[in-house]
Amino acid sequence: MRALLAVDIGNSTIGFGIFLKPTKNTKLFIKKIPTHPIQSAETYRKIIAEIIEHFTHLPIHTFTHSLEIDSIISSVVPSLNPSIIEAIKDICGRKPIIVSHELHCGLTFDVKRPEEIGTDRIANAVAGFYYFKKPVAVVDFGTATTITVVGRHSNFLGGAIMPGIELMQKALHTGTAKLPPVSNKRPKTVLGKDTASSITSGIINGTASAVEALIKSIEKELGFRLKLVLTGGHAKLMSPLIKRDHSMIPNLTFEGLRLIYLYRLKLLNSDIKERICMN
Repeated sequence: MRALLAVDIGNSTIGFGIFLKPTKNTKLFIKKIPTHPIQSAETYRKIIAEIIEHFTHLPIHTFTHSLEIDSIISSVVPSLNPSIIEAIKDICGRKPIIVSHELHCGLTFDVKRPEEIGTDRIANAVAGFYYFKKPVAVVDFGTATTITVVGRHSNFLGGAIMPGIELMQKALHTGTAKLPPVSNKRPKTVLGKDTASSITSGIINGTASAVEALIKSIEKELGFRLKLVLTGGHAKLMSPLIKRDHSMIPNLTFEGLRLIYLYRLKLLNSDIKERICMN
């Protein structure tokens, strides 16, 4: 049995995803922990071992006998990479695949500096295009709200980046004398009736409107329509406020990591591609 440990190291959380049968289906188990404070390699080793034990129901000392674990990492926090890589090598017995623009994953990059692209956006681009087999705009509502655009020929065309919902909330609270912190909830009205509801409306409704306006402008520049896909921690919150047709796939980044893994091992044949598009 060969499983896949997919790790998404973000600015706010580290996501550990387990695919027990990565070549056959997309069933996924996820555990997230805070990115900060940064821990030691030994601490991460214990955390990862506990996660694998929990989802596989196998004690850590039996892994090498009954379960092979491959691994892949997407990281936008480079300072964390050495500790996580060391922990994974200790558990899995081999170095993880590290996502970058240089890794073959079915994309070409029509941008000026592909080395600056967040690897989570690369994973989103891979999964978004292969789910829908058409030009896509993937909106990831995370620490930052990112728009990633893939063209007709699986070419990464660029996108847009703006502060995420929680960053906006924090900026308003810490950067002013009187504006309070507010909760993440869908506003009942666009017109706020007090300070808190005005902040919530401005952030939530403003983000939804900004995303739709940006995509409309991008489509005008490109000359063709994009399939809209929402993902990320706040996708469920934002989905009802996006007026145009869209699909919501909360764990799209992990699915992208699975696909990149299959590309790397040359396991992504036509049959697997067909199943991915049909899921």
